[in-house]
Amino acid sequence: MAKIKEQLKNEIYDCRFHADLMSLKVKQLRTWDTTLKVILAIASSGSIASWTIWDEYAIYWGGLIALSQLITALKPLFPFHKHVHTLNHRCYKQELLFLELIEMWQNLSDKSEGEDSIKTRLSYLTKQINENEFFDDDDGFEFSSKQIAKAQSMAEDILVTKYNIK
Repeated sequence: MAKIKEQLKNEIYDCRFHADLMSLKVKQLRTWDTTLKVILAIASSGSIASWTIWDEYAIYWGGLIALSQLITALKPLFPFHKHVHTLNHRCYKQELLFLELIEMWQNLSDKSEGEDSIKTRLSYLTKQINENEFFDDDDGFEFSSKQIAKAQSMAEDILVTKYNIK
């Protein structure tokens, strides 16, 4: 029983960690997407409004317009909205898988489910979790060391405070 409990505990931590990591990446991508949209909105409306003060600040408005044109041209290379959608879907699925693992942990702790049943379910869920954590090359998510450290801290905090898993 100790071996299956340790396997389950490790899978719970890993699943929680990846859910938190995906969540942090979603927040980052949303920020980048919003920033690009704001720059483009300011540049497009600002370029029209700038005609009244063009003579005095021509160099600044010209630079802003050039920047907005560059961002517009490069925007297809940075599909933040698509990535947010993909990660949101995966994050939601990861949360559901995590909750199934927690249910198994509780069933194992209160002995309401047998060890063989837990082993079978854990094997099945581990495959689903691994599939959910795999991303196509098109997505190519890179997680920073800061995001990884934050997700590790978040996972540990949640498991200890909410589920008393140490």
